[in-house]
Amino acid sequence: MFEGLARLLKALSNPIRLEILEILSQGENTVESIVGLTNQTVANVSQHLQVLKTNNVVRSRKVGRYVYYSVYDDKLLALYHHITNYGTSEIADLERNLMRQRKESNSLNAVSLSELDIMVAQNNVVLLDVRPYAEYDNDHITGAVSMPVDEILKRLKELSKKSEIVAYCRGPFCVLADEAVSILQKAGYKVRRLDKGYPEWKLQQQKKQ
Repeated sequence: MFEGLARLLKALSNPIRLEILEILSQGENTVESIVGLTNQTVANVSQHLQVLKTNNVVRSRKVGRYVYYSVYDDKLLALYHHITNYGTSEIADLERNLMRQRKESNSLNAVSLSELDIMVAQNNVVLLDVRPYAEYDNDHITGAVSMPVDEILKRLKELSKKSEIVAYCRGPFCVLADEAVSILQKAGYKVRRLDKGYPEWKLQQQKKQ
C-alpha cells in the first residue's frame, strides 16, 4: 500500500509535471499546446504525460492526429489544490517567493473567493480572466470577461476607471494576474488580483452544490 502511494507521490514530485498539472487543471489540452505553454520539447512533455497517465493523474483521448489530455478527475484537482495551499502557508521558502512575486507586482492586497462572491452579488466588480482565450473557452468563472494579459494595453478603453477590477488566472502561482494588476495600476485603474484561480473557484462551486 505504501509503495503504491509512494509511486503516486513520485509521479507528482517533478516541477515540470506540476506545471503540466496546473495547465490541465484549466481544462483539456493537446500535447502541442502544453509544449507551447511550458517551453519544453514534444518528447519531454510526452514523457512526463506518460508518467502522469500511468499513475492515474491524467487521462487521454485521441481525436484524429491529436491527443488530448485532462486531469483524471476532480479528486486529483482537489489534491493539487490542497498541496498548493499547504505549500504556500506552511513552507517558508514558498511563502516568501509568493509574497515577493505579489510585492513586485503591487498585488499583495488580493481578493479572496468569499470576498469575490460578495462583490459579484453587489454587482460592483469587473472580473477579468487574463488567461489565454483557449483556457477561457474551456471554462471560466461565471461573469468573467476574457482579456488575455498581452491584450490589456490595446483594450483599455473597454474598462472604466470608476469600476473595481479583479484579475484572475490559473491559480496562486500564476503570474498572469500579477502582470495584469501591474499594467492596469500604472494606467490608473482600481485593480486587485484574485488570490486563487479558476480551478479553486470550480472546487468551491462544487462544494456549494
